[in-house]
Amino acid sequence: MEYVIATTVSTDEVHLADGTVFENQPGSAGFYALAGMRVFTDRVAVCGGIGPEYLPRHEKWYRENGISTKGLVLRSPVSPTIVIHYFPDGSRVDEPNIGLSEFRALDPSVDEVFDCCGQDTKGVYVFKAVERDYLDALIGGKLRFGYRLMWEISEDACRPEQIDVIEAYLKEIDIFSINRGEAKLLYGTEDEAEAEKRLLKASPNWVFFRRGAEGAHLLADGRVYDCPSVPGVRAVDTTGGGNSSSAAVLYGCCEGYGPQMAGCMGSAAAAVIIGQFGVPDVFTEGMRAQAFERANRCRKLGMSGAGEPQEGKSMLQSAPCRGADRKKEEL
Repeated sequence: MEYVIATTVSTDEVHLADGTVFENQPGSAGFYALAGMRVFTDRVAVCGGIGPEYLPRHEKWYRENGISTKGLVLRSPVSPTIVIHYFPDGSRVDEPNIGLSEFRALDPSVDEVFDCCGQDTKGVYVFKAVERDYLDALIGGKLRFGYRLMWEISEDACRPEQIDVIEAYLKEIDIFSINRGEAKLLYGTEDEAEAEKRLLKASPNWVFFRRGAEGAHLLADGRVYDCPSVPGVRAVDTTGGGNSSSAAVLYGCCEGYGPQMAGCMGSAAAAVIIGQFGVPDVFTEGMRAQAFERANRCRKLGMSGAGEPQEGKSMLQSAPCRGADRKKEEL
């Protein structure tokens, strides 16, 4: 498979503030990453452990979107379900039916990830804490299969005592995805610009620095590329916006787009995902065409900016991420 999502999937039960309940919604970081990738390609698969209810609940969505379920392995007697309560002030509380350690035990083994890979595999996405043996194995897989690796780090791993280890991995990870809150936790600072500056200095590769409603910055080649959110999109449910945008950036990197366009493809994917509760029932060619158009529009906005670029920024397109074998024509 060209793209592999190496992260657990689960089920969400969403309770809105007005009492409306959406049951049996597919969810989790892995699923939203899968959906973000699916905006641009159907050549994507997900692998990991599931419980007995998962496929009866969600197999129809996979089938209608042309996504194989062969990488999903029955491993638990309990299907993970996360009950999400939204409140009138916009806040939310998540209540999983299993503990974090049990949930992470459903992540695919390295062998299961490699079973989904082949010589045609271009990119692998993983959502993980600092699990060194696991990350080392996936980095080794780059030599075996020739793929590019994205690591979206989990918040609980973003602690100052982990700085040296994480920064060492940035030299081997093709794209590192982190949001600004996590970056500030990692570097023990309330200064977003300082955290971003340190990541830019630490990584010779790409860093996808997510900034919520403001979009993202793509840090590459010593430059900061502005990747704004898609204008005019109403955010119905922001769940999974970061995961979906991260996976889309991996796609953009592997397909040879420059950093700013790839980052804006992340913005376009997120716009699709946050436009309803859960993800679209069916992804269409029309959605894909619209996503490319939105990404190109965001790229132009990022290049022109609402004002002068920040110090150190470049408005020039740079080379694709390390190892990319071709440069796409921008749309």
